[in-house]
Amino acid sequence: MKPEGTSWNVVYLVGLFSLIQNTQYSIYLTTLFSYMLKLNDKATEAHFGWVMATSSLGHCVGCFVLGYWNSRTGKAKPSLICGFTLMLASNLIYMTIEYLPPAVVVHAMMISRLLGGLGMGNSTPMRACASSHSTSQDRPKAMASISGGRSVGTIVGPGLQLMFLPLGEMGIAVFPGLRIHSNNAPAVLGIVLTIIGFIGIFFFFDETVENVESDKVAITESQKISDEYPQPDKLAMFICMLTRFIQNFTQIAIETLAPAILMLMFHQSRTQAVATMATTYLITGLIATVLYLAIIFTKLSKYVRDRSSNTIILLLFVAHLLATYPWQFYQNEVYAKNNETGIGCDVDRFSWCSGLTEAPQWVFYIGYILSYGAFMPFLNVANATLYSKLLHPDRQGTEQSLYDISNTVARIFAPLLITLIYTMFGPRRAWEFMAIGLLLTSALWIIFDRRLVPLKPINNSYSDTQSTHSGNFTEEEEEQKNNVMKF
Repeated sequence: MKPEGTSWNVVYLVGLFSLIQNTQYSIYLTTLFSYMLKLNDKATEAHFGWVMATSSLGHCVGCFVLGYWNSRTGKAKPSLICGFTLMLASNLIYMTIEYLPPAVVVHAMMISRLLGGLGMGNSTPMRACASSHSTSQDRPKAMASISGGRSVGTIVGPGLQLMFLPLGEMGIAVFPGLRIHSNNAPAVLGIVLTIIGFIGIFFFFDETVENVESDKVAITESQKISDEYPQPDKLAMFICMLTRFIQNFTQIAIETLAPAILMLMFHQSRTQAVATMATTYLITGLIATVLYLAIIFTKLSKYVRDRSSNTIILLLFVAHLLATYPWQFYQNEVYAKNNETGIGCDVDRFSWCSGLTEAPQWVFYIGYILSYGAFMPFLNVANATLYSKLLHPDRQGTEQSLYDISNTVARIFAPLLITLIYTMFGPRRAWEFMAIGLLLTSALWIIFDRRLVPLKPINNSYSDTQSTHSGNFTEEEEEQKNNVMKF
C-alpha cells in the first residue's frame, strides 16, 4: 500500500541500513587474502576465490529467502532483524578464526562469509520498503538512496582498513586471550555497525502506513495500466541485466586479483598491498559518494543519457584494462618470488612468469579510481533508470529482483573464474577475458540501440506522436508524458 506522501524518514533510514550492511560486509576485502595466507601458508588464490564465491552464493539465497518472507508478511522489520543477526554471527565467527587449526581456516572463512552473504539478502526488503513508502514521483530518489548506500558502502568499506593498519600484526590486548589487530579489527567494526543497525531498527524504524484505502485504488489502477502496455522487450531487459553483470564482474575480478597483482608485479609486501588498495578504495569511495549525493539532491541526473552513457562508460572500462595490460614492449619484467616476503612471481608454480612484464603502477590506481569512482555511479544510474522504463510502471517486483540477482551472480562467478584464469594462464589472459566481455556488451548496446527505449502505452495519442523519439526524454518531456498518461 502506498502512502499519501513519501515517508522520507523511513526512506533515508533504510538508505542508512544499506550503507551499514554493505560497509561491514566489504570491509574485509583488503585483508582477507593476506590474513588467510598468514593463518595457513598452504592456502592459494583458488581458495580465496571459493571464499569470495561462497559469500556471493549466500547473498543470492538470502535475497530470495528474505525477499519472500517480506512479501508474505508485508513487513520489512522481521527480515531486517534476521539479516542483521546473520551478519553479527558472521563477524563473531571471523574473530575466532585465528584460534583454529590452520587446516580449517579456509572452511571457517567460508562459513563466516556465507552467513554474511545470507544477511546481505536484506537488500531485497530494503528496496521493497523504500518503494512502498515513496510516491511515484519520488521513487527514483528513494531507490537512489538504497543504490547509493550499497555502492558507497561497497567501495568505502575496504578503504576503512587504513584505520586499523597502526594496530599492526600483534595489535592490543582487550581481554585475556583476545587481541585486536589489523586483521581481525574489521570484524570488530562490523559488530559495531551491526549494533548501530539494530538500534535503528528497534528505536527509529516505523513502517506503519495509515492510508489503507489506497490499496483498492492501487489494484484498480494497476489493472488499468497493465492493459494499456505491451509486454516488455525481453532482449532489452537482458542487455541491461548483462550490463549490470559485466560491470560488477569486472570490478570484483580486479578487486579479487589486486592483492596478488600488487605483490607480483609491483613488488609490494602484504602490508604494503593492503595499505595501497585501502587508500585506493577510500579515494574511490569518496568520489563516488559525492557523485551519488549530487545525483540524488541536484539535477545532475538529467544530464545522464541512458544508452549513450552506458556504452561510453563500458568502453572507458576497456580503456583502463588496455592501459594496465602487461604489454610485451614494456621493458621491466617481474621478479622471481622471494619466499620470505612473498613478493614476485612464483616460477615453480606458474609457467607464465617467464617474460611477464610490469604495467605502469600509477595507471592501475588512477584508472581504478576513475572507472569505479567517477564513472560507475553514472553507469549505475543510467542503466537502472532505463531498465525501470522498460517495464510496466506497476509490476516490477519480479523483474527488479532479476536485475539484482544479475549483480549477485557476478559476485559468485567473478572470484572463481578470474582466479582460475589467473592461476592457469596469468594476468594477461585474465585482462583479455574481462576486456572481451566489456566489448561484447558494448556491441549489444550499439547494435540494438533502437530497442533500448522506454516502454510506451498502446493506443496512446502521446506515444503515437513520439514513435520516433530516441527514448532519452528531457525533464520537460518526462513531465509532459506523465501528465498525459495520468499516473
